[in-house]
Amino acid sequence: MFKKLHILLFSILLVFQACKTQQAIVEQPANITPQWVGSRPVMNDYYIGIGMAKKSGLSDNYISVARNNALNDLVSEISIKISGNSMLYQFENKTELKEEFKTYTNTSIKENLEGYELSASWGNENEYWVFYKLSKKLYADAKAKKLDDIKKRALSFYEKASEYEEVADYNNAIISYLKAFDIIKKHLADELTIFSPTKGNINLGTEIYNSVQEILHNIHLKPNIDKLFVSLSTPITKDIIVTAAYQNVKAGKTPTPVSGLPLRFTFVKGKSVLDEKIITNTGGEAILSTAKVTNKGKVQQIKAALDIDAIMGDLGKDKLSSQLFAFESNIPQCKITVDVEGKKAFMEMEETDFGTPSQRKTIGNGFKKELSEKLFSFTDSKQKADVTVKIICKTTKGTYLEKNDLYVVYVDCEISIIDNKTDAEIFSNGFTNFKGMQIRDYENALKDAQQKALQKIKDEIVPELNNLDL
Repeated sequence: MFKKLHILLFSILLVFQACKTQQAIVEQPANITPQWVGSRPVMNDYYIGIGMAKKSGLSDNYISVARNNALNDLVSEISIKISGNSMLYQFENKTELKEEFKTYTNTSIKENLEGYELSASWGNENEYWVFYKLSKKLYADAKAKKLDDIKKRALSFYEKASEYEEVADYNNAIISYLKAFDIIKKHLADELTIFSPTKGNINLGTEIYNSVQEILHNIHLKPNIDKLFVSLSTPITKDIIVTAAYQNVKAGKTPTPVSGLPLRFTFVKGKSVLDEKIITNTGGEAILSTAKVTNKGKVQQIKAALDIDAIMGDLGKDKLSSQLFAFESNIPQCKITVDVEGKKAFMEMEETDFGTPSQRKTIGNGFKKELSEKLFSFTDSKQKADVTVKIICKTTKGTYLEKNDLYVVYVDCEISIIDNKTDAEIFSNGFTNFKGMQIRDYENALKDAQQKALQKIKDEIVPELNNLDL
């Protein structure tokens, strides 16, 4: 008898629990709009999120859209309170970084949100609504437990990084600091203070960031040569040696070679191709032995810099992390100027202003200066030159526009390049009736026409010359 009574009571309890569960999720009839749709509820102990989706055009997808909108609304209720010790206070004036952090944190909260409940849902012919709620206490307790675990895991990498620093293994020190940062990056606004066996109470965010910055600041790259003189398309035979050394100048320490550091060599001025990645040897040296200047730019530049992409790895794909650690001014680097000896050229100019030989030869001399900087090495001897550059320019007076008090001047220009060995014309270009105008008189109009003609040559003809196989 007692056994039958026990079974009966247990069955009643199950039915009651099922009814209670059904009551928690309120399904309102379609013809009655729930109060929470028209007026947002106030629930002091809960974060709430309400989302709506139109049914038209979404097929059966409107339910997931409404749920996603409700979750976004719930997340927006969870205010981001920045701890007084947060490293983010170092970037108060960097609006872009602060906005990125806000977006990043909201996304992180949504991705890691747990314990929220579907409180109610409702729909009619046109709309579908979802109502979520999340206990503030449940959220706070779960967050505190998770944060404690995160800090402990990050501290392990932080202590390892400090050990690497002690033995001057700065490459692995940076890598370990960044691994520690990767663990805490979604919690930078939180209180990240923890006890370190070696340093006492520390704020992980601030300590990790400052430690990386100090290492980067104290690593110096020095090339064995500041300037190279080479010929076009000729391999650079002299080894470029860049030495990486760690020196804390403020502490009065002597430089210490940094081995195992990844450096990247690239051309940053000129369009020659170079992308060489080299690890420093035990003496802190990275040796570049194969580089070739393929672009005709007279002055080019090789940059050697810490390969921060190699050090950051996948963390470099994270926008917030890149903004914090990988911006240009932080990265140790040095530059080597490459002075390229171009083909020798002889210049012939014929320039007339309104039928009279020009004294200044404004267009011709401007053209020569541009070629000297970007393409040729000029000589006064035609016999010593590889090519002869010819430019013939003439200006003529156009109409005076009395109504606007404007004087018009036209420019005709012919440019050719002759191969001195074969006497063959290897380039020819030019333009006619190129117009300039100015007020007051023809002299002002002449200056305007000359300046515009020279700019046209720089913008259109010089780039064309630079692409030729001269």
